[in-house]
Amino acid sequence: MKRVRRSLLFVPGGIPRFLEKGLASEADGLIFDLEDAVAAHRKAEVRDWVRNTLLESEFGRKETIVRINELGTEFGHQDIITIIEGRPDTLLLPKVNKAEDVITADAVITAAERRAGLEPGSVGLLALMEMPEGIENAMSIARSCTRLTGLCFGAGDFTRETHAVITESRIELYYALSRILCAARAAGIDAIDSPCVSVRDQVANEREALQALRLGYDGKQAVHPDQLAAINTAFTPSAEQISFWVRAVDAFRESEEAGRGATTLDGKLIEMPHVEMAARVLSIAEVVGILTDEQKGKLDWARAALLSWAKARGR
Repeated sequence: MKRVRRSLLFVPGGIPRFLEKGLASEADGLIFDLEDAVAAHRKAEVRDWVRNTLLESEFGRKETIVRINELGTEFGHQDIITIIEGRPDTLLLPKVNKAEDVITADAVITAAERRAGLEPGSVGLLALMEMPEGIENAMSIARSCTRLTGLCFGAGDFTRETHAVITESRIELYYALSRILCAARAAGIDAIDSPCVSVRDQVANEREALQALRLGYDGKQAVHPDQLAAINTAFTPSAEQISFWVRAVDAFRESEEAGRGATTLDGKLIEMPHVEMAARVLSIAEVVGILTDEQKGKLDWARAALLSWAKARGR
């Protein structure tokens, strides 16, 4: 079953109390940070701590992600070698500016997987898009490597480089957000929004989460556990949404069985693309455990219908 990434919580490496808070949180994934959160003289020590923590802790359904240092630094390659020994789910590669950055990381990760006795390709990769060059190269980055499972936006470094100031509307970020989203969708991977930097401002955090959802994003990063509730709520289908998409599947099924290709529901057109939308929304609800058995049956039908539709079109 595909992971959901509604909320990814940064956990500074080497600080046990933050690990405990992360484990107790409702985050879909924890990002252990070896980059910005760790001073240079502690990089090696904290790297080992993160590896051991990955091996010794129980994470349940939480995705384990480690933000390594840039490969161009003295720390990046060793980060990969050591962290892969801890068998993380995913590595987060910072400041990705071009496809070659991902391709280079993929080669280093593959070699590290072999040394650790892992199947090559078993550790996923997320690209952190933080710089103007990376935003302009988003499409080639997104399609650069089969290991890549998502693009994450980093608004802090982006605005530093562009000299922008983040406003309430975030209009100054929409160009970057849209390029990342379109690239991710073209490549069939996730798009994850930047954290809200106003850590204690729950109104701003909720507003940003809803903005990202409406743009089409899959989730949002967080820097504090208090941000998670609003983010998860925004990216979790509501009971009303689930009900509508279940009824949409039923309406299309009935229409198809009657020999028609389209129908309406609540005055809205329902066609096969809407079945695809229904399957996406209901799949999220399934992963987070809020679908009934009957609703799961509707999802199964939608998936089967989409598979038949794709085969009929040679996809």
